[in-house]
Amino acid sequence: MVSKLTFKNDKPKKRKRDKAGEEDDQDDGYRSRKTSSSETQKTQQEHEDNEEGWVNAKTKDDLNGPCMFILNDSPPLCMASDGSGKIFPTVIKSYDPSNVQQVFVLGNIVQSEKHTLKSYLGKYFTVSKYGICEATSEAIGPEQELAIERKETGDGWVIMSAWDKYLCLSPNDVRCDSESAGFKETLMIRVQAKFRKRPSKTIDESQRKIHTKELEEKVGAPLDYETIKMLKKAFRSTLSAKFLVARKIKAHN
Repeated sequence: MVSKLTFKNDKPKKRKRDKAGEEDDQDDGYRSRKTSSSETQKTQQEHEDNEEGWVNAKTKDDLNGPCMFILNDSPPLCMASDGSGKIFPTVIKSYDPSNVQQVFVLGNIVQSEKHTLKSYLGKYFTVSKYGICEATSEAIGPEQELAIERKETGDGWVIMSAWDKYLCLSPNDVRCDSESAGFKETLMIRVQAKFRKRPSKTIDESQRKIHTKELEEKVGAPLDYETIKMLKKAFRSTLSAKFLVARKIKAHN
């Protein structure tokens, strides 16, 4: 359909609104004021959802895809591998990878809480009975299975081999023969933000509004302004009451 031509000096025409439409606008203002206290939290959540690049793994659900293993020392160290499968420490200036050798790929073992690591060449990270680490294996066995757990505080993680020994990153070597998890065994795991598992978003029913058209469809007949106003007020009150009851039950449990 051809649209109407407009000219520079034409004044835009104002659209007419009925009272029910004005009531919807009033509801929008009411909701905006009611939810203003949560705007900061919403903005932070949107920022996190749009986050790109490399970020710290915070939960076990984040342990997926490309990753870095860093000892937050001074200077910080990163675990790396070379073409022969040798595992070694390297000093880094940034918490983002500067070389493919610093990147490993985390995988989940089916029907298990354990993980595997692959080097940039696709070889599995392997820990021998004597704590020697290398990335040379083509298949998965007990020597390739790793238990990765987060420490109770901070962003630190510990990695344990099938021999119940902890992975240790030091300026001179990378080994997996530590008996306890101390500073050198507590690693920062960096992952790509796009591979993290996002928490499911839930809709707060107490903030839902109902429009005039929906009310009239429920009633099955056109409604006048006063009736619409009364029904919308009742709808808001009912949702608020249900929300408060649900929150009390959750707190009690």
